[in-house]
Amino acid sequence: MKLILTTYFQIRPDLVPEWVIYILVLSMAFIVLSRILFSNNFDSLRSLDKFQAVNDNQNLFGLSFQITYAVLLSTLIYNYLSGEYDFIFYTPVLKILAAAVLILLFFGLRKMLAGIGAYAFGIKPDYDFRQKVFNYYRVLAVMVLWTGVFLFYFSKLNQVVLLIALGLILILIRAFSFLPIFKNKQDSENKILLYNILYLCTLEILPVLVVLKYISLR
Repeated sequence: MKLILTTYFQIRPDLVPEWVIYILVLSMAFIVLSRILFSNNFDSLRSLDKFQAVNDNQNLFGLSFQITYAVLLSTLIYNYLSGEYDFIFYTPVLKILAAAVLILLFFGLRKMLAGIGAYAFGIKPDYDFRQKVFNYYRVLAVMVLWTGVFLFYFSKLNQVVLLIALGLILILIRAFSFLPIFKNKQDSENKILLYNILYLCTLEILPVLVVLKYISLR
């Protein structure tokens, strides 16, 4: 065990900035708090079908994990963010919070545009079903991100390779979250191919390409 730890993890973790440790601890505390407040949701995470049967407040549950997701993602890509506005966001925490706010605003904009698109195409999706599906997979994405941040700052693994691997995993998780939605026969959205193509290209794929454009992997 000692050999494994010394092979993959730094012997002197004090070299890691303190703010990284604070974010990891606070995010874990936030998850534990969510576990206490939404025990039924957590107890049903073993199966999507069981999760669908839970009627706890999905809006608040989803928001809590969206916030955690945004903060962890910002922490992960912190070293690759543009330094153009460092004179305003002059500390790592401020820069991470600013990036997290932008990510959350994007989530809100994406939801609004998806609603407008559904209205324009005359679609009435099963919003309760969709929300529970996204919340279910968002929990998994947060777990992956927390582990990714820990490995990114504490391990000897190549950071660029790790970042790419984590990005691919998150994309796969997002892709898997659409499978139950497309299989939901009650969702008339599945019958409109054009809407699905526009949604995926504009609100799922395009943002990833924009982020890659402004992140410099060095």
